[in-house]
Order: sequence, then structure tokens, then C-alpha cells
Amino acid sequence: MGDIYENSKSNAEKFIIIYNELDRYMRTCLNEDERIGHTDLIKRMAKRSKLFLKNKDDLMLFARLRNSIVHNPYNSELDPIAEPHDKIIKRYKEIRDSLLNPPTALSTIAVKGKNIYSITLEEYVFDVMNVMKENNYTHVPVIDKDNMMLGVFSESTVFAYMVKNEYISINRKTKIKEFEEFIPIQKHENEFFPFVPEGTLTVEIEEMFQRKLQGKKRLAVIYITETGKVKEKILGLITAWDVAAK
Repeated sequence: MGDIYENSKSNAEKFIIIYNELDRYMRTCLNEDERIGHTDLIKRMAKRSKLFLKNKDDLMLFARLRNSIVHNPYNSELDPIAEPHDKIIKRYKEIRDSLLNPPTALSTIAVKGKNIYSITLEEYVFDVMNVMKENNYTHVPVIDKDNMMLGVFSESTVFAYMVKNEYISINRKTKIKEFEEFIPIQKHENEFFPFVPEGTLTVEIEEMFQRKLQGKKRLAVIYITETGKVKEKILGLITAWDVAAK
């Protein structure tokens, strides 16, 4: 029934409905009445919301289009004076949905817990490195018997191990526990691994990867746990590749 009703509307009517939904949402968020204009609401929301800032230009453009539709000096001859294209309606709906129901990183771009390749200290290094090579994994979380994270195994882990243990070779019987000293995330000298809560928005993750650096360290992987603490079960992880593939 809803689809039939929606399909019976013109694009101008659909556009105004979306505009009004966003207008009401912004006024509620900012606790403002009708005396404040729509474009001023957008500007103010953009200062407090990364999502609004990301979509600010389109929202301002659509606000001007709305004015062209509504404030029609030729109302008796042309109603409406402008009819938005289907692509505009689709884009406006996408923006509305993302603002009113912002997507979380865990529900969109993250590799979820059950799909994460993780290892224990008892696994053999060469087996792990073969899996990493075959799947283009650069960092692998190391977990204990309770599935809590001990640290991260990566190329830099192997490098740090080899530098310190100059005369020790790695063979088929070498286990991950030989690298235990270099696995904790604070031991990675050139990389850092932020932990964020499960409600973290996709746009917030994108912003973190845009910054990339923390001092001299490069952001390698973002891990998602229930409240963003290290000593919690890993719910998901995100690499720069996951963000780029979005």
C-alpha cells in the first residue's frame, strides 16, 4: 500500500517530503523553531555532525532547489516550476537515510568477528605466514583461550624479532609464542591499533584513516569491541582496504 502511494507522487512531492523530514529532524536536534531558516540549520548541524558536514554541499544545493519548487511566481501556469530528476530523488533519499539512521562501521565496512582470521600462541609461524600471503593479510590478531586479544602478529613483528635475535633462525617448528615479546600492540614501534566501541559510525572510521598518523606511528588496523576497550572480545576489524572498498 505504501509503495503504491509513494509511486503515485510526483518527484517534486517526494522531494518536499524528504526536505520536510530533514527539516523537522534538524529542528528537533537543535531545539529550534520556524524562525531559523533551513540553510542555517544545515550549517549549524555541520558544525556538530560529521555526517552533516560530509553532505553539507548537497544539502545546501537541495535547499535551493526546494525554494525553486515551492516559491513559484508562475503557480497558476506551472505547478511545480521544477521537477527533480530521479537521480536527485535517489540521492536525497540516501542522504536522508544516512543522517536519520547513520550506518555503523560494524554493520557496513568492518570484517565481522566470525570472519576474522585470528591465531593463538601455539600455531606455527610458517603456517600463519602462508595464510597471510595467500589472503593478503598484513596484520593478524593473536588471541588467548578466552578469545581475548594478546596483540598483533605482522611483518614488523618478525622484523623486530630478527633484529633482537640476530643468530636465531625461524623454522617449520617455530611457534607464534616465540614472538610473544613483540606481539603486544604497544610494542609495535611504527604502527598503532585504535579500539573503538561497536556503535562507532562509518564516517568516524573514515575520518580516522584520513588522519592516518599518530605521532610517528601509522594507523594499521582499527578494532571494534563492545565499549572500545582492549580487554574485550573483538567484534570486528577495519583496514584501509576495507574503507577504500566501500
